[in-house]
Amino acid sequence: MYPPLPLLSTPLSTGRPSSPLEVPELLQLIFSFFNQRALRTAILVCRHWFFLNQHRLHREVIWDFRWKHSSSLQTLGRLGGAESLILGNNQRKIDWKSLDADCLLRSVHPSGIDPAARLNIAVGSLVRTLTGSHPIKELYSPLRKLELKSDFTEDWINKLSLPSTLTSLKIDKTWKFEIDVARILIICPLLESLELWSYYNVIAQGPYTDRGKDVLPARLPLRSLVLTHLRAPQSWIEDLLSVTPDLETLKLIGHEKYYTERITVHWDWDRFRAHLQSLSLPRKQLHYSEHWHHRHDLLPLEADLTICPNTKERTFLYYDLTPRVAAFLKEHPVFLTSLEILQPKYVHCVRDGWTQYEKLPFTARPLHELLCESPTFRHLKTLKMHYMTDFMDVYRRIPLYPASDNQEQVQQQEQDTPPPNIPGIWICRGLETLHLELHLHDPVLDKGSHHTRILYGYIATVCPRLINLRIRFPHFCSTDDRGMDVRYRPYVLEGGLCLLAKLKHLERLWIVHLRFVCKNASELNWIAPSGRTEEHRENRRDVVDGWLMKLREEAMKEASRQENSAKIADEILGLQAGDEKLMGGLRNLGLLQDVVDMVTEMDTDGYSILPELYKVACGMHYEQNPEKEMRSLFYSPPAGLTSRLLNWASS
Repeated sequence: MYPPLPLLSTPLSTGRPSSPLEVPELLQLIFSFFNQRALRTAILVCRHWFFLNQHRLHREVIWDFRWKHSSSLQTLGRLGGAESLILGNNQRKIDWKSLDADCLLRSVHPSGIDPAARLNIAVGSLVRTLTGSHPIKELYSPLRKLELKSDFTEDWINKLSLPSTLTSLKIDKTWKFEIDVARILIICPLLESLELWSYYNVIAQGPYTDRGKDVLPARLPLRSLVLTHLRAPQSWIEDLLSVTPDLETLKLIGHEKYYTERITVHWDWDRFRAHLQSLSLPRKQLHYSEHWHHRHDLLPLEADLTICPNTKERTFLYYDLTPRVAAFLKEHPVFLTSLEILQPKYVHCVRDGWTQYEKLPFTARPLHELLCESPTFRHLKTLKMHYMTDFMDVYRRIPLYPASDNQEQVQQQEQDTPPPNIPGIWICRGLETLHLELHLHDPVLDKGSHHTRILYGYIATVCPRLINLRIRFPHFCSTDDRGMDVRYRPYVLEGGLCLLAKLKHLERLWIVHLRFVCKNASELNWIAPSGRTEEHRENRRDVVDGWLMKLREEAMKEASRQENSAKIADEILGLQAGDEKLMGGLRNLGLLQDVVDMVTEMDTDGYSILPELYKVACGMHYEQNPEKEMRSLFYSPPAGLTSRLLNWASS
């Protein structure tokens, strides 16, 4: 947290306050419970409330070059005084080799803001002019957080003019890249959090880094260091840790043990562990994993459990969840608040989980059992993982919707599959952040809409307190080696996305899929206020009316399923399965009828749809406000004053 900015003194009456709302201390306590959305409303009430809350407002500017029909000039015009900047670009046609972004970052230095200055910013081949101006003095905050996600060049990133005021930096690139880490630490002396991500390799190398510990300051304020697929000498990391006495979080995820071509030069875990313990760091979270680590003794992981035994935040690779580790997590008397499960590189889907080049098979069951039955998971607030629909299908309805393709292969596979997975109810019903990648492990490429209905319906009922939800549908999930283009329809009404309308606390929603398929705007634009008009409601009713034959067929199959299941007591994992109200909310899970009921309920005047939602994305791009997102997906010529007011209200 940063110290609050000086408040403008407002003379108050020295007499007895006539209302509790005139007591500043009481107001401060009340406002401390407000989220960002509520604070932005509160500051409009009066001048006094504005200055009481200005230090609580978090100004975030996001720009994604993949956004359609959105003005970069308008977005970047909000940059002055912003605390956080997120830049995303995965399209190679945008020229990231130019110095335009570099010029942009130089402009946000405290000394670089000039009312008379003009900043040229190129977006693609267009050059726009942005006039910088001072924000309200009391609201000014230097740039503290920067996040870059792009296929930039190494030369570009290693010459980037990073603001010296940064306290948090995250760089994410798909391909491997060399980066001068020491240079970043020197030019950003206030940096407290550094994350470097790459699916392949992050290579710590450059003029400053190559000089070793001599170039590093005597003390760095780093509190969190996350490096994925790192290639660097062990001595360099050890020297870095020696000058970060305040480091609380250290994650070395899937790093290269053999970081040079000489196989005799490699990391020594025992030496690294001894070095960590000798430093007496305030360790709150440690993750250490090696790429190509196929041994089942998992010594580094077990040391992680003993070095930080009382941590409430843990990160694992999926194959680390061995029976021994699962037993430790279930029995250890520490309630977790954050759990992140990462997938290793080069994995292949199998019926019951994944395998890494068929050398290290690992199942998804241990995590599922922990989520449903472990008391230490009851108070989880953040959960990030890969998960399978089978575990959420509490009424075993997936077989009601047989796949249309590869029937012979499916039938053959069913003969060879292990016992079916037992679905369950998560014990962590107070989740606030959920990042989930959905996996459907069968050879069928065209996934049915019932899978997404199960997913959305389960999340909306089991996790009613969600604030931040991100769901990713991978395009490579299939047990068929030839299947690399899996097809979902997560945005259409039949897919059940509208079931998430039950989430009254949801602020951010990101549904990630490679292709956007939704031709009828009314099937999705209920997310934004402009899509809740009588015209769009009528369009949705027409879509639902077209399901009459599907609903009849579904009802017959469901009646047959209930008749057969009445003879067998289907097991459901978790104590929450005994909650009659909860199970009642799931009674139509996966059925098309569940969507029909939800559309009927939400398209009434008294129903409040996602009242707290202010950021949404349907695709690979970053989130934006709901009105802008719908306009970018279903472009139509600008409307009149009503449309502009709706857009302003949701920004």
